[in-house]
Amino acid sequence: MISRKQIILFFGNVVTTITMFGVPWSRQIRTLTIWMVVNGLTLGVLDTGGNVCCLNLWGKDSGPFYQALHFTFGIGGLVSPLIAAPFLGDYSDFEQFYDNGTLETNETCYQNHTDFSNATSVAIPRVTWAYMSIGVISFFVTILFLAMCIIAPVDESGRKGGESESGKKSWAFTALIVFLTCILILTSMGTEVGYAQMLTTYAVKGPLHLSTSTGSYMTSTYWAAFTASRLAAIFLTIKFSNFSLIVFDVVLTFIGGLVLLFLAASYDWALWVASILLGVGIASFFPASVSWIEQYINVTNKIASMFAVGASFGEMIIPYTISYFIDEKPEVFIYVVIVSCVVAIVVTFIMYLILRKIPDKYTSRRTSSVNAARSGSVNAAYNNTEI
Repeated sequence: MISRKQIILFFGNVVTTITMFGVPWSRQIRTLTIWMVVNGLTLGVLDTGGNVCCLNLWGKDSGPFYQALHFTFGIGGLVSPLIAAPFLGDYSDFEQFYDNGTLETNETCYQNHTDFSNATSVAIPRVTWAYMSIGVISFFVTILFLAMCIIAPVDESGRKGGESESGKKSWAFTALIVFLTCILILTSMGTEVGYAQMLTTYAVKGPLHLSTSTGSYMTSTYWAAFTASRLAAIFLTIKFSNFSLIVFDVVLTFIGGLVLLFLAASYDWALWVASILLGVGIASFFPASVSWIEQYINVTNKIASMFAVGASFGEMIIPYTISYFIDEKPEVFIYVVIVSCVVAIVVTFIMYLILRKIPDKYTSRRTSSVNAARSGSVNAAYNNTEI
């Protein structure tokens, strides 16, 4: 039978598909805002639910699968612009959309956000087809997800057999670990988005004064390194522990930060190298961190929601901080990255000190099972001796 979680995720996919079709046909700002808000809410549900389901389904073996899940995020980030690019025009298309003889002037429309629902003989903007294309893809994903739910439903707990319960940890311990993980996620996700958004601006307005096209190529290189690293992490988690991957990530991002700090202001090649190092280092940090702490606590829907909120705050605060100062002080771009790297190192070290002597829940479960089996064998031998 299909579980409640699968039903919720299915309807989340349905609503996301509807919003993708609805956005390009919005003829009022308030309508567009409603579509975008609903889309954001459903994407938040899918993000949280997908992460929890992945961890619950594969448990201690979730590392490669969880990295693969986040690898698909990187693929989406690379493919979506390629899908949209053929349909994107310039502002002349937008002006033609407004200039149909029924409205006063384009300038009035821009300033007052005039409702153009009564316009006649209006050509459909090319950007509409970009949204429609992505909506069609989302529709097929929804159908495939429904088929998967019917063919392979999961139990209500959503956990792989034999992993429905874990060792109980105190509320204070769980709260502390979740809090520290939220800080890690906030800094890593904020740096990931902030660096990508502000790299071109820093390349142009910073001391190197590079061209916009060069900055764009750097940003593309960053995302390419990011996606390739997530692909590699799928296989690395098979051979290495999640903590080992985290150590590798924080060391690599810190080296990238040092290259930014000491060399990127003088040499353009250093900015290229730093972008590659940061892209590789940041890529697997979020899934590795969540997989690491999942070994010690149950990552429930509520906890996963906290992680999503922490990531969202990071994606808002860090890019905004950089953008606020970058016009007058471009070096703030580097300082924010360095501070994020230092915070990640400090928090990771604190969590290591807390968790290093605590057995993970899977080890505890195996130990309990072995002890129970031994106790059963001893009792059976004792009963046979009495007979």
